[in-house]
Amino acid sequence: MSTPAREETIIGTFADATYADRAAETARRSGFEVERRSGGVVAVQTGHRSQDAEEIRGILAAYGAREYAPGGAADIAASGERRTRAEDGAHIELVEEELRARTRPVQTGEITIRKEVVSETRTIEVPVRREELVIERHPVDRRTIDSAHAQTVDPLIAQLMDRLREMQHGETLRIPIIEEEIIVQKRPVVVEEISLGKRVHQDTQKVSDTVRREEAHIETHGRAPLHEA
Repeated sequence: MSTPAREETIIGTFADATYADRAAETARRSGFEVERRSGGVVAVQTGHRSQDAEEIRGILAAYGAREYAPGGAADIAASGERRTRAEDGAHIELVEEELRARTRPVQTGEITIRKEVVSETRTIEVPVRREELVIERHPVDRRTIDSAHAQTVDPLIAQLMDRLREMQHGETLRIPIIEEEIIVQKRPVVVEEISLGKRVHQDTQKVSDTVRREEAHIETHGRAPLHEA
């Protein structure tokens, strides 16, 4: 009676993330539990069959996995380390996440402009003229009315004297008195002008986020000479 195979995680690394996606989808359709990690890394969990590991390696190799290595799922989740083996002449690329930022316009406020009418009382000074009747009495030498009328040079006074001379008993003389009247008129005038416009100010802001990068950890076991260039 054969012993069931132990479950393990096989990790494949791809240079192109598109091929990593395809390999992950194929392994998932084949019934394996797949974890698509950042970059071009695909982790596939084997089942209880002994041939699962070979099938998974075949799927990863079919899509161009540069390397694949078995590892315990618990150990990988805890430390994030994986052990790789490269043959002579092989190249291992280390992947690092980079930050890219973009901007978009958002409304941060609003300005409302409206006009309203404010009433107030103003006072101005206007010169006006009015007439007054001045009556003066002066003692004169006794003379006849005709001689007094001849000495008058003002036509208005002369006319008034004629009117007084012709007045009958009980008759009233009316003299109109004129004065200027103020008529207030209002008209709109422009006293101020408001110009509207927008200016764009450009500032620099810092953004931070957590990025992950791969590091190569090289281990030697036994008599394995290592030469680093």
